[in-house]
Amino acid sequence: MLSADAEMCRPATDVRRGVRVYRRGVCSYNPDVMSAHLPTIDSFSIGRCPRLSFGVGARNGLAALLRDAGVSRAGIITGARSLRVSPAWRQLQAQLRDAGLEWVDFALDGEPGPAFVDQVAAELRRIEAQAVIAIGGGSSIDAGKAAAAAFHLHGPVADYLEGVGTRVPDGRSLPLYALPTTGGTGTEATRNAVLSEIGERGFKKSLRHENYAPVAAIVDPELAVGCPASVTAASGMDAITQLIESYVSTTAAPFTDALAESGLLWAGRCIERAVHDGSDIEARAGMAYAAYLSGICLANAGLGIVHGAASPAGAALTIPHGVFCGTLLGASVRFTLERLDPHNAAHAVARRKYARIGVLLSGRDRGADDDNAAALVGELARLTDAIGIPRLGCYGFGVETARAVAFATSGKSHPVELDAAAVEAMLLSRL
Repeated sequence: MLSADAEMCRPATDVRRGVRVYRRGVCSYNPDVMSAHLPTIDSFSIGRCPRLSFGVGARNGLAALLRDAGVSRAGIITGARSLRVSPAWRQLQAQLRDAGLEWVDFALDGEPGPAFVDQVAAELRRIEAQAVIAIGGGSSIDAGKAAAAAFHLHGPVADYLEGVGTRVPDGRSLPLYALPTTGGTGTEATRNAVLSEIGERGFKKSLRHENYAPVAAIVDPELAVGCPASVTAASGMDAITQLIESYVSTTAAPFTDALAESGLLWAGRCIERAVHDGSDIEARAGMAYAAYLSGICLANAGLGIVHGAASPAGAALTIPHGVFCGTLLGASVRFTLERLDPHNAAHAVARRKYARIGVLLSGRDRGADDDNAAALVGELARLTDAIGIPRLGCYGFGVETARAVAFATSGKSHPVELDAAAVEAMLLSRL
């Protein structure tokens, strides 16, 4: 499925840092050269990841997974639109019915809030559900993750949200089976669920525990074929943002770096194809793969300033998370590069990483790190326009909102500190 074509695997004319660079990525290593450049590997840890079934038709294994686990009653959460009118949804229902599964299903419109999760959890208790199946974009899977956990919580789920409630979840949860359909958020690989309320006292916060990762992620690229182009674009930019931010994070590790590079390679090759031709199954597969890797990376290496601003922005206004990340990503990279100190060792590492991203996303190595890093800024601007990511002003985002969001933004894993004034300027540049 993720085959590399001849153009992709034509080598460049040189070897840099022991890595033979091909037109789109890293394809081979020269160990003699690499030995002189290997850094010390610091201690790191990787949290629980779900069992993964990846590939066209992978969804057809869901019924067998449930049967083997002894699940006979479940809750199913989906998005409200595209999946429910698709042949894949009808096929899945037939397969589950033939396997003897009884279920209640819920359609989520928009991003999940605590009230929706509490309602679903109450119904899951009523039917004595044994599992939750979440099929859709990040919102549907977050809702499923939260409802599976809320099944065992004592009291409203809001009481357990970070920064909102004061109670700590004990980690008990119904088994969650996640089937992503957008190729974006990577929440099928993470251990938190994001819930939000919009308004003056709004919030966008996580319900988090090591045990909240799905027991299985079933990543079938065909499930994304009916995803609208605008959603494909926004979700894809969310995945790219997560890959970039985790790659340059101050808590990144060689393990997550390797995954991020692989994800960026495929995202750079596939996102425009997936947006402009939703039936391009190889492009859908590439984005599904990149999204899954982005989830593992963010769960283990953290995120940066864009996601730090996304939480207060999502609490203030109704703006799709992927649109916010996608429209702000290029500006965040530009502002960060301008503030990296060439005499600071950690900043020098970040600059080299941004340069590497420029090669991976554009498919072209321009030689010097400064040239590749500068090219990254241009490539992100071009990509944002090419796939039609809107600007913040389209969602009522104005000067006052920018100032409020900037003061509420946190970017503790970002490679350089951006103060509120810098974040505000970054936001204003995308109105």
